[in-house]
Amino acid sequence: MLVLLFGFEISNCQGQDNFSKWLSSKPDSAYVQNNQQDLILRVYASQKYSAQTILDRGAKTNLVYRPSNGYVVGLGFNYKFLGINIGTVFPFAQPDINRYGKTKFLDLQSHLYLRIFTVDFYTGYYKGQYLANSASILNPVSEGNDFYTRGDISTYSGGFGVYANLNPTKFSVRAPFLQNEWQKRSAGQPTLGFEMYWVSSTADSSFIPSHLANKTFFDGIDFNKWRFYSVNLTGGYAYTFVIKKRFFVTAGINGGLGLGEYHLSPVDGANMTRIYPNFSINQKLGMGYHFDKIFVGISLANFQYFTPTPVKQTYIRWQTGNLRFNISYQLSLKRDIEIRPWKWFGNRSEMKDLEENKEKR
Repeated sequence: MLVLLFGFEISNCQGQDNFSKWLSSKPDSAYVQNNQQDLILRVYASQKYSAQTILDRGAKTNLVYRPSNGYVVGLGFNYKFLGINIGTVFPFAQPDINRYGKTKFLDLQSHLYLRIFTVDFYTGYYKGQYLANSASILNPVSEGNDFYTRGDISTYSGGFGVYANLNPTKFSVRAPFLQNEWQKRSAGQPTLGFEMYWVSSTADSSFIPSHLANKTFFDGIDFNKWRFYSVNLTGGYAYTFVIKKRFFVTAGINGGLGLGEYHLSPVDGANMTRIYPNFSINQKLGMGYHFDKIFVGISLANFQYFTPTPVKQTYIRWQTGNLRFNISYQLSLKRDIEIRPWKWFGNRSEMKDLEENKEKR
């Protein structure tokens, strides 16, 4: 009994020691070059996107609704933990409204690439969508090359995911996405985390077009609203393959499994609500080349949720993400700039007293 207790105490102490080391992890310079003291300037072009796919495996038919938002071109920078990107959609990057319809949207995505954690935030509003696979499922097909458009469809979404980086000393999550670190040698890491998401989509009339070729789709149930919320536990793995310290390819995936409530509102009939298991996929991809001071690369953050609906053999897949092309420049500063946002709005005399007390200690 004493031997077992002694062994447990040793194991417990070792576990606490490993956890403390993980919390205070610093990059191994043989694998990761830390450039956070330099100012990273960038120009970028990106496509933020969202889509909802209504699937019926029994009828072997899918409805794929997408917004018609354009490409964003902008400027940004990273310094230490601070990063800001500002962009706009220029007229030449707008899709053809006559073909795809018009979309009003607000899409706020944030990805915090910390040393031991990665945090993803997604929130979005899209009003006005088009049926991307119109030609293959409608009868008659829309005239010319135009898509079936629905200016009345609105989608709202919000949520976040937190993922623990389990090899933060040798694997950099910042290198492909922020460019303020440089992965010099190939390395990988497992990840563990959790997610919470809520998504809702509404329309003035049924999501199912009246001239859909397959009349058995969704058992003939017309619905104009669906929503779900879910809590998932996740696990995954990411790896960066490096060639001659300069060219790299990064691929990572987190799979999640959890429970959520799904709500479906038929146009004529009682609301249908069920609790279902569902799963999610969070993918991160990156590829680029490092010159001495210049970086050129592309990155993708893609998130998908799959959930059953109360109608037999039917599912909803909701997807959101950001595809971005970056050209960045690493500017070495002559002196360090201290970033203390908690002091920006404080009383100067109070701040001075705090500094003096700190020095006395």
